Amino acid sequence: MTIESFKFAGDVVMNSLTLASPNRSKFLNIKDYLVELNIYESIFTPGLTGTLTLTDSRNLINLFPLIGEELLFVDFVTPGIDADRNITKVFRVYSISDKLYAKDGSTIIYQLHFSSVEIFKNIHNPIYRAFSGQPEIIIKQIYDEYLLTQRNFGTLDSKQSEEKFTQLFLLSETANNIKFVSPGWTPMECINWIASNSLPVTGRANYLFWETTKGFYFGNIDNIFDNRESVNIGEYVYSETYINTQKPDDKTKLMNAIKSLSIDKSFDQMENNMSGYLASRVLNVDLYNKQFENVDYDHGKKFSSYTHSEDDKMVPLFDTNTIRNPLTYLKLNYSYPKLHDNIDQNFDEQYKNIFGNRRSNIAELDNFKMNITIPGRTDIQVGQLIYIRLPKSSPIYRQDQNTNNDDPLYSGNYLITNICHKVNPVSHYISMTVTKDGFLQSTFKEAETL
Repeated sequence: MTIESFKFAGDVVMNSLTLASPNRSKFLNIKDYLVELNIYESIFTPGLTGTLTLTDSRNLINLFPLIGEELLFVDFVTPGIDADRNITKVFRVYSISDKLYAKDGSTIIYQLHFSSVEIFKNIHNPIYRAFSGQPEIIIKQIYDEYLLTQRNFGTLDSKQSEEKFTQLFLLSETANNIKFVSPGWTPMECINWIASNSLPVTGRANYLFWETTKGFYFGNIDNIFDNRESVNIGEYVYSETYINTQKPDDKTKLMNAIKSLSIDKSFDQMENNMSGYLASRVLNVDLYNKQFENVDYDHGKKFSSYTHSEDDKMVPLFDTNTIRNPLTYLKLNYSYPKLHDNIDQNFDEQYKNIFGNRRSNIAELDNFKMNITIPGRTDIQVGQLIYIRLPKSSPIYRQDQNTNNDDPLYSGNYLITNICHKVNPVSHYISMTVTKDGFLQSTFKEAETL
């Protein structure tokens, strides 16, 4: 298919929207029944979910029939985006809800709930076995043996020989070894547990495992920030003036306009002090050598050693001179050196160096969040960055009209942590949650002159 330029901001081409019966003996094109398709992805969730709202005037729910075990084939693209950046995915329908009947019985509106096929494969594959090695190697092994699934089952033609599989992208290396026995955990539970016990070579210990519409990812946030230029989706502006001054044919500029913005969470220093975000202590008990050790982590002291979302020097989302006491959050850890043969520095021995680092850096992703809505693009996914321009909350005088009126504190790069693709028959919009990991140091120097 040749991709043409988009006609308006939020334009979308729905190539395919098809339901397949559980045994794939029947296929139903439901493009004409679409009310809204929602696909949810999160950097904190190892799997996609979504809802599909349909209007049914042919009693498809009974004639097909729909029983909540169908496969849903989705393929749509933003015109003007490279053809290989479309969203092509097969989902598993698992529930039907919210049925609304017209009084004359002519139509039914209902909602199908679906998830990635890998989530169902995950449920049916409890693991009872041992694993040993570097975390990313074990994760790749678990993924290949227990989760690897065709991305779209080839095509709807069962004779199609080409198979495309959902990829796993390993973004970051680790510095420790892990040896453990899975006690019946699912593959995703194993991977999430490994991520929480992975130590970086340098930087943050906030390893995560997540899925986007393009594949599965394992890595830490430092890796995203290290590649900030290549993963940045561009500059977006939140300003009524900006939108109103654009001509209708300025489609590219309107594509980069933020339709709505709200601050979901803006600092809770009481919670920060109590949750271990600012500082924490691990009480490490070495049962083999019968030794006891206190290991403290201070996020204010470590912050400058990490890679951040901005090129320039950044400061934390709290005053580095504020009182921080690691005793406000304690964690007891037992280590068992020599428990396993042929492995040194197993996860239990390294946990003292992982816990505080991970807890503070994961908490930082929840410290300052905004919700925004932008025109949809099928090449956007969680784990990318977005540059947001916000206007200053102050009067704009005539002499200031030709100067930069961006808010220096809140404008800048944000990490995309959650996305909802909202697609209807004519348009595609993205609602996303973005988070900031610090402020530019220069911003506070400018404030001191006020």
